[in-house]
Amino acid sequence: MDLEERDEGVIAVLFKRFEDITYPKIEQMREKVNGGGVLDDREIAFLDKTFKDGHQVLSVLKRHPEYDALAKGVILMYEEIMTKSQENSRK
Repeated sequence: MDLEERDEGVIAVLFKRFEDITYPKIEQMREKVNGGGVLDDREIAFLDKTFKDGHQVLSVLKRHPEYDALAKGVILMYEEIMTKSQENSRK
């Protein structure tokens, strides 16, 4: 299996995981903080783990810049959620 085939497999798995697990949880967290809620320890751990997992695929993303906008969008969502949660905790 060459590098391109391996990358395609990794990308397919990442998309499936994002679609089935990560994005729905992110949306739940976004709704929670937009409603005035604060993330709990489990949700923060989920974001932290997902963010760290993302670092492990940076080499794949570097070889496939067509996914840059998606990766940046996910990072911005995480930042938005964390910032809003912090703001809510100060109220």
